[in-house]
Amino acid sequence: MLLLILVLGLLLQPWVTLPVLPPFRSPAVTSERSGHPGPAGPTLTLWDVKEQELLELPLEEYLVGVVAAEMPAQFPLEALKAQAIAARTFALRALVSGVKIPEAPRASLSSDFRTGQAWQSQEELKKKWGFLLYQWNICRIRKAVSETRGVVIIHDGQLIFPAFHSTSGGRTEDSENYWATALPYLRSVESPYEEDSPYWRTTVTIPIASALARLSASSPHASGSAGTGTGRGAAVGSGTVRVQVVGRYPSGRVRLLQLNGHYYTGREVREALGLPSSWFEVEAQGSILRFEVRGYGHGVGLSQYGAAGMARRGANFQQILTHYYQGVTLARAY
Repeated sequence: MLLLILVLGLLLQPWVTLPVLPPFRSPAVTSERSGHPGPAGPTLTLWDVKEQELLELPLEEYLVGVVAAEMPAQFPLEALKAQAIAARTFALRALVSGVKIPEAPRASLSSDFRTGQAWQSQEELKKKWGFLLYQWNICRIRKAVSETRGVVIIHDGQLIFPAFHSTSGGRTEDSENYWATALPYLRSVESPYEEDSPYWRTTVTIPIASALARLSASSPHASGSAGTGTGRGAAVGSGTVRVQVVGRYPSGRVRLLQLNGHYYTGREVREALGLPSSWFEVEAQGSILRFEVRGYGHGVGLSQYGAAGMARRGANFQQILTHYYQGVTLARAY
């Protein structure tokens, strides 16, 4: 009964009327019959990695599973809306590009977060949350999706690449410092209000022998030029291991790390060793490497915990999105 009252209270909250937004038109979002997508948006083909099957879903219904998988459902509604718009932009960008999933050539999107954005079915969500909590969570997520129906993020007339991550650690990163391309809207910005994140500050310890093996396997031809840095040594076996950060980006993330005379990018270290992010301090202690890490994820674009923090302090989804994606505007795709 209590849950029913809470759900009814959520449904009876006043629904937000969006400001008039400019239209965004693309052949990928029109239907063959009418030239305009229905209220649920265009239909897309999704590769469900867990079930190993293709699914045909209306875009707006697909977004419910994405937001539920990508962002904690208890986050403020404005943060959930920002996530829904970013996810919609990502999906439409995939449809516009025509790129297909290698393991499923008919699909434009995958449920595997490693190749795009995560997605979970309603059955998975019921198992994850339980029946009662599912009713509350799914109602909030559907509200976030429906109140932003058709809204996307554009820059210079094109859909953006809406990179997002869990926790920046206090500042996001320029796109070219993690990937190869400098995108004008993916600029490093301050990201306050993330202290509630469980990934704000974490400690990771890894045996030195394991770290050396994993880095060697992932970057067999690692090299680089030394810069200035502070190193700490530790005796391992018959030699002394030297580790030092020899370069950082302005955000604070590691650009280059030296380990036993070999040089690795911060991204290589993060991915090879499974670190939460590439923003870290490192020290050799006996037979282990000790990492003090800030944030979780690549650090580019929208910080989800930053978005939640902004929303709790009164920011709406438009303010959140235009903070993390510089120089963008919102538009209606349908």
